[in-house]
Amino acid sequence: MDVALRGGDRATLCGSHALMHRRSTVQAGSVAELRALLRDRRGRRDRRDGGDELGIALEAAFQPNPRGADRRRA
Repeated sequence: MDVALRGGDRATLCGSHALMHRRSTVQAGSVAELRALLRDRRGRRDRRDGGDELGIALEAAFQPNPRGADRRRA
């Protein structure tokens, strides 16, 4: 999705980041400001007790050998 920045420039974002930009109280004026506003927030401490279940499942799915050595296909 294309979004308009405060300075008149346009940037292409995925739907999730476009939604974050639209809901933000501060509108970015440049691509650098946009990056700072929408930076990856996964590094922040998880506030849920059990952790991020989706993140854990995705991480496991994209491991080089998700099946483990004992579960390889023959």
